[in-house]
Amino acid sequence: MAKSIDQFSEEMRTKLSKVETGLHDLKAKIDSKASNVEKDVRNHLDQVEKRIAQAQTKVSAAQAEMKKWVEARKVETKDKIAEWKSKRDTKKLQARANMADQYAAAARTVAAAAVDEAERASVESWLANWDAK
Repeated sequence: MAKSIDQFSEEMRTKLSKVETGLHDLKAKIDSKASNVEKDVRNHLDQVEKRIAQAQTKVSAAQAEMKKWVEARKVETKDKIAEWKSKRDTKKLQARANMADQYAAAARTVAAAAVDEAERASVESWLANWDAK
């Protein structure tokens, strides 16, 4: 049962670790005040934007899946779920569990995309401040 929680933890840990490593390396280049630092930052931004573009179709599908779950939750009231449990309507309960698993997977995809967007925003912020100097 904890599989979904474990997956979320592991996927976020891995995603954040990769972002942290990339930004740490980029910051080292910035701190070295190398003559090509702007080029390095722009190259990093290009890589992040490519990652975002490659994931866009998957993220859109995940957002649609999440919306589907939200709509299903409106119909599946606590009383209705309690009724399914009392009647042991395993078919409906399992369908709900499967949909919840799909929702969790979709939410993990959207969360990973949000991390990429935050990375892009941070790098763009650095560039904007660089340009302002």
